[in-house]
Amino acid sequence: MSPSLIFYIIFAVPYIIFMYWLVKQDKRKYAWGLAIITIVAILAIYVSQKASKVAMDNYQQHQIDSREIEREERLQKQQDSINHAQQ
Repeated sequence: MSPSLIFYIIFAVPYIIFMYWLVKQDKRKYAWGLAIITIVAILAIYVSQKASKVAMDNYQQHQIDSREIEREERLQKQQDSINHAQQ
């Protein structure tokens, strides 16, 4: 709950206040407000797509690393069994 509260306090509330002020200042039927909202929405979609791609890449790399660690552990156990059997 706290991350969402922090998000609202730091980003959402100031943004809403700024947009309200901007729309009130605009004498041309809210053209600036609509333009800024459109730009912010496009940027948000772009950032979301970029973040999703990075998250998927990290997840895939984590899977590869986990498989490699499991393989190394299996090889180490086999080596330990061989060494133990020879003694």
